[in-house]
Amino acid sequence: MRDLELEAVKVRNLAPSRYILVTSVPLSPTNKDAIAGIIGKEYLQPQDILGAEDLNNLIGQHSDVEGRHYKLWLASRGVLDRVIHNAALTRSEFKARQVFEQARRYVASDVYPKALQMLADQRVVIIAGPPGVGKTTLADLLLYAHLEQGYQAVLIQRDVEEGEKLFQPGLRQIFYFDDFMGATFAGDRVHGSNDRALLNFIAMVRATPDARLVLTTREHVFAQALGRSERLRHAGLDDLRVMLNMPSYTTMQRARILYNHLYFSDLPDVYRDELLRGEFYMRIVKHKKFNPRLIEWLSSYRRLKQVPVNSYRGFVDNLLCDPSEIWRHAYEQEISDAGRSVLLAMRTLGGKCGGRVLEDAFGPLHAHRAARYNFSTRPDDLRAGIREVVNSFIKPWGQEGFEVIDPSVLDLLNAVARGAPDNAVDMIEGAARFEQIEQIWSLAKAEQGGKILAALKRDSQRIAPSIARSARQRRRITMEGGGTAYYGPTFEQRLAIIVEMSQRLGTSEIVALITPAYARLIEEWDAVRPEINDAVELIRALDAAVSLPADGISQMRKAVLDAVLEEARTGCRSDELRELLCVVEICEGGHEATIAIESFDTYRRRYFSDELRECRSREQFSGLIEDLEFFRSELGVDVNSMIQRVEEANAEFEEDEDRYADHMQDEWKERSRMERYGDRSISEMFGSLRGS
Repeated sequence: MRDLELEAVKVRNLAPSRYILVTSVPLSPTNKDAIAGIIGKEYLQPQDILGAEDLNNLIGQHSDVEGRHYKLWLASRGVLDRVIHNAALTRSEFKARQVFEQARRYVASDVYPKALQMLADQRVVIIAGPPGVGKTTLADLLLYAHLEQGYQAVLIQRDVEEGEKLFQPGLRQIFYFDDFMGATFAGDRVHGSNDRALLNFIAMVRATPDARLVLTTREHVFAQALGRSERLRHAGLDDLRVMLNMPSYTTMQRARILYNHLYFSDLPDVYRDELLRGEFYMRIVKHKKFNPRLIEWLSSYRRLKQVPVNSYRGFVDNLLCDPSEIWRHAYEQEISDAGRSVLLAMRTLGGKCGGRVLEDAFGPLHAHRAARYNFSTRPDDLRAGIREVVNSFIKPWGQEGFEVIDPSVLDLLNAVARGAPDNAVDMIEGAARFEQIEQIWSLAKAEQGGKILAALKRDSQRIAPSIARSARQRRRITMEGGGTAYYGPTFEQRLAIIVEMSQRLGTSEIVALITPAYARLIEEWDAVRPEINDAVELIRALDAAVSLPADGISQMRKAVLDAVLEEARTGCRSDELRELLCVVEICEGGHEATIAIESFDTYRRRYFSDELRECRSREQFSGLIEDLEFFRSELGVDVNSMIQRVEEANAEFEEDEDRYADHMQDEWKERSRMERYGDRSISEMFGSLRGS
């Protein structure tokens, strides 16, 4: 009633010829009269107010609507009774009850009607996707829907021979085979009899009007089986496949998933109250790594018995921050060494790369791992490995590249390296480019990288040749037409990393890499100008290398600083000059001070106006003013007129922003209102769990 008072204002402004109000709340005639009074009887008549009883009555009159919206009937007790009666014919009552429990938690997606339609048209559907995406749940719902329609359930557990024995033409049957590729083609057991029997059974079902077949498979297992069997590759199974990727749930859909799991869970009230306290559930709903499998974990008391109530929220936080466990079994048990080499190569490339780059990274890493762990290789291992992990761990990106299918895949690979740090050694030893070494070194330096650091120190003799080789590689490429392109870390960055590794690992093998890397940097400067910001980071790394020989480091630092100062004198951006001044000791009348002032003069004449034109936000204008004030304090230069120009440009920018804001205000208000309404609706929904 409180909300309707706000709604009534809108209705009067709209002045519609007819207004219909629908709510799932049960309403008496008195309730309807009160509602009509609030909205205004000139707009809303009692017969146009529909409550819960009216909705149920309409649903009963329109069976086609009820059939399309399966959640209206799927979890009802009457349907459960019919399903159990039918399922009992094949001893599937337990499965039917399991599906009934799942149905109450399921949140509708657009994949269910697509799969249902494919079953109707093709009589067979293959549900594929990565771990934790909901394949089994979708298959369960398809099974349940057909049981309610009078189909007899036949659950296949080992191989299709079970289904063949129970196949009865003329009887409505639905065959259900969960993880069929894993069961039929476990490990390397792909024989002609396996794939022939499977394809014959699929053909028999498709030729029988009253038969249906639901199959689920993890995508990497499906790809693995197709890669090993030419008969399967040419059988047209892709035409029967429904692909489940990690869906982009709306905030409300996420909230419903969590709510349903909590409402029907066996969690004691004290655990549930921890999630409700301070609206902690909002953190879960809006977390970037939200995943239905994780929600199932955090709402299962069986998994939480060893977690004290006061540690429950911390457990949830850790699960959301590192959900790698949902991928671990598949990584360790269900893909080949080639598939693992593909994923490790992807990790060294940051989780996203072009196809050619992946090919270059895969070859040496896979060959190194094969030699170290004594497994055989084949010429088509890259193609087979990609086929195994695409659409399960990775997905296509761009025209020919790949990226991880979800950030938690990177979490898994990080955990793999931390748990067995020999993997990190392998990734450096088998690296084809220096950026791969940079990626693994960043992982080693991270908070939980202690074991990786220890392994790299232990195996310095093994990783040093790879680091030395990749540190020398050129990064300039001559393009068609005479242009030049650059790739990978600069030589300043490479030397900075080697210096940092030498300081942290302290081994002679890594320290010995500094001198040749420095020589390669000087050689590069003969053809390419220094990168100022990267050179400043190199100077900082040299300053931090307190355990290395002071004389050599000091001479190197002076040479790098002199080169960067000369580069700055020819022209640099404000951010480059600011960073440079942070590592230069400015003494009045000194050589460095003279060059720094000349660098500022060059910046003022040649670059300042361009930087000012490039400012596109209040933060950029403010940052430019801060840089100018820093130059004044460090160099004693006059920047008043420059600051005045920045302030005038900022004022003009803000006027344009205000005009645009006025133009968009109504849209922003509506969006903001909808966001507040959405959060309020979520709060009210979860509020119903309190004391439930």
